[in-house]
Amino acid sequence: MRKERRFIICAVDADVVGQIRGGRPRWNRARWDASVYHTLQNLYTRVELLGVEGGTVPDLRALKEAGAAVVFNLALSVTPWEAAFAACVELAGLRSTGSGMLALALSNDKIRSRLLLSAAGVRVPRFVVLRQGERPARIDLTPPVIVKPAYQGSSFGISTDSVVMTRSEMIARARRIWARFGEPAIGDEFVQGREMRVGLIEGRGGAWTIAGLGDWSFPEDDKGFRTERSRKGQRMKSLRANQLPTNLRKEITAIGRTACDALGVRGYASLDVRIDQFGRITVLELNANPGLSSDSPVWGVRGFDLTLRQIVDAALRSPRP
Repeated sequence: MRKERRFIICAVDADVVGQIRGGRPRWNRARWDASVYHTLQNLYTRVELLGVEGGTVPDLRALKEAGAAVVFNLALSVTPWEAAFAACVELAGLRSTGSGMLALALSNDKIRSRLLLSAAGVRVPRFVVLRQGERPARIDLTPPVIVKPAYQGSSFGISTDSVVMTRSEMIARARRIWARFGEPAIGDEFVQGREMRVGLIEGRGGAWTIAGLGDWSFPEDDKGFRTERSRKGQRMKSLRANQLPTNLRKEITAIGRTACDALGVRGYASLDVRIDQFGRITVLELNANPGLSSDSPVWGVRGFDLTLRQIVDAALRSPRP
């Protein structure tokens, strides 16, 4: 395959740069980012690794002056610095893969993002906000309820005892989240059903397509859920979009498009959904800067090189900041 003549910056967390350059990544984060970096090297003539640390800003304007076309942004995912770094890239006049500052900040906030999604007609779990020092007089949710941090991504802060049945258990679980993360908790009415992770890529004209799907299976079948630490039996099966029934595929794509538009998400995203016994689709989370890896059941199913090229192409089509 002929390489495309472009200069791509691959931005990653500073603490994994050495592992990637040394060719022996030890942590999952380093291994995933290394697979992106090396795939980009196979696709483009010049790819440079940029280490990003929270609280510091690399000389991004110099990269622009050197001819960088796109920053492939893998840095500071689901940290308080993630949106700030995206803003720095925008201010430097560089295009970036994925979403900008506002969409990243919104998608990492389960409270505001769900209010916006619900207003746009997207089905989300019924939930209650549990803030430190406040005690809701009435919690109008039908148990079981799953309690999770309000601002942490993916399954951070979720453990095997996160699903509770009583108000007192809910408050006790919220206290642990307050102590660990220093942020509000939310209690979601637990949606039983099939859980899927949907990878979405933005094409020409703002059309979104499904790049791949991960179909979760749990030890307890439809009563299971993902935790911060993988458990035995917690697996994800890879699916292509055409393996879904046509009507379901179209419905998920339409929901994904509406959700991305509601939060201003661009380029690519992942959508975590549950499908209940009545076929209703509930959006659990929209991730505006999801993790990527060559062995991902979601992003690798069609070929990782195709996925990364489409993500870069989406960034190149975006208006210059």
